[in-house]
Amino acid sequence: MAANSSSSVVNLDFDVYKQDLIAFLGGQQVFKGYDFAGDNMNVLMDLLSFNTNKLAFFLNMAISEGFLDSAQLLNTVRSHAKDLNYTPRSSTSAKANITCTFQALGTNQPYVIPKGSTFSSIIKNNSVIFSVADTITVASANTTFSFTADIFEGIYVKDSYVFVSSDADPQPKFALTNPNIDTSSLAVTVFEDGNVVGDTYKLSATLLDINLNSKVFFIQCSAITGNYEILFGDNNLGRKPKEGSTIVLDYRISSDTKGNGAGIFNINFDPTGSANELQGVVTTTTNTNAIGGASSESIETTRFYAPRYFQTQERCVTSNDYKIALKTQFPEINAVNAFGGEQQTPPQFGKVVIAVDLTGIDGIPTSKLFDYFVFIKDRCPLTITPIFVAADHTYILIDSMVNYNINVTSESKQRISTLVTSAIENFNETFLDNFNTTFRYSKFINIIDNADPSIISNNTKVFAYKKLIPLVNTNQNLLINFSLPLENTLPALPFTHAITNEKVLSSSNFTYNGQLSTLEDDGNGAVRIVQPSGSNFTTVTIIGTINYDNGLVTLQQFKIDSYEGDSLKIIVRPLDNDINVTQQSILTIEPAGINLTINAVNQ
Repeated sequence: MAANSSSSVVNLDFDVYKQDLIAFLGGQQVFKGYDFAGDNMNVLMDLLSFNTNKLAFFLNMAISEGFLDSAQLLNTVRSHAKDLNYTPRSSTSAKANITCTFQALGTNQPYVIPKGSTFSSIIKNNSVIFSVADTITVASANTTFSFTADIFEGIYVKDSYVFVSSDADPQPKFALTNPNIDTSSLAVTVFEDGNVVGDTYKLSATLLDINLNSKVFFIQCSAITGNYEILFGDNNLGRKPKEGSTIVLDYRISSDTKGNGAGIFNINFDPTGSANELQGVVTTTTNTNAIGGASSESIETTRFYAPRYFQTQERCVTSNDYKIALKTQFPEINAVNAFGGEQQTPPQFGKVVIAVDLTGIDGIPTSKLFDYFVFIKDRCPLTITPIFVAADHTYILIDSMVNYNINVTSESKQRISTLVTSAIENFNETFLDNFNTTFRYSKFINIIDNADPSIISNNTKVFAYKKLIPLVNTNQNLLINFSLPLENTLPALPFTHAITNEKVLSSSNFTYNGQLSTLEDDGNGAVRIVQPSGSNFTTVTIIGTINYDNGLVTLQQFKIDSYEGDSLKIIVRPLDNDINVTQQSILTIEPAGINLTINAVNQ
């Protein structure tokens, strides 16, 4: 039987398989002139084609799962990450800091509050449980008792195993049965020889400084389920528990971002731990609202970070090393940028400046700042000192008039506005809202034009603004640095002028000496407070200066009664519509900064 050289091995479609089979069999002498469309033979052709198609699909998927770039299954991706010494980040519990105060007789003090004691909070009508991470001892010289503690979203659970190894499995692995574990909470205790007090084993992410007596464990993801599992040393690198030992895994179950924002907590236990000791109710004061809750890594996140984490080799030398190390360790970080201190003004030699933007939070809480510093200091060169700074946000204000042809669409003005707004938000997510980005004006106006086929043109002006939270009723000196050149060709403004006159600097409204006021520049470098009077602005006082070359704005002895909204916005007109900012700044467009005017045009 001769082979048919016309058989296709490129196209994997069912119908192509079937036609190839018919062509092959039809080319054989024994089937010459045979009707393959007949009922019985047609069924056989379908069966053979179906089997070939399924086999090809299976082989294609099996081969795809063999590579990190093409694998689709969670356990497969995590298994490949394990080969790169990368452990995907688990879910992370939100953390809050609270102080509890209560009255008690004190007869049985000190009072012991066990690890895992719970508090409850309500977020968006959903009950959320927070737990104490460590045992707390409370004592007092009188009848007033108080303790301050970090509490974490989630409850604690335990998995217990017996350590049994064999020739076939010399390094047994112990699964963490709940996939929603926060691995940072994992505590491993080994009970040997029937002891009631166990040995605590510590998590190790490296083999450095580990000997045969080191009581450490390692965490990885199972190649079968993708869930986390632990394993111990082999008595060469890390101590191996004795046969028959009891292994207890104690950890917290996280609900991802569910706990973020919690600010009111109710205690769910008696802190005295004994009857008739507690006098009255326990008062819980929130020192820091809950932040930091995050989901576990997705497949795509692991696919991105695993090879880059392997590249860093647990050290931070390049700017990208700092970004990868911090973002893989701390899920609450939205963006990171690192650059040499010599680029600061004035220069800071021997330092690396690390700008951090946290998801949903302005600034960096002190507790997080310390965590970041300790983590990075052990990984950067000995002679380099890391300095963490909060990201400086520069917002872009969009003022756009959009014209659309009503003859080619049935969409309403509101619908066109929604489409344009959505296109702008997608532009922000794709090209901005990160460090080292540039706002490209030509690209931006194109995405407005392409938001809907009926849009025929747009006239868009862009401004930059920063948000201040000034103290009220307090004299203060403020420095606002836009770090970009500003428009400097507008005519100077007299002390009294029309409200509609253009200016380089303006602001949102505030109250000054009991009157509605705003800021503006006079066109010659002075910043002044002005108040509306009919259709005019009247100057009240000169309050600062503006440098049009570098965008530096200073306000001296700035004292106001109040301001509108959650911040005072300082708005400037850039010299160039393409906006670029400094290394520790993030450019972003927020929904409140999008002002659209939609015009229906009859063309």
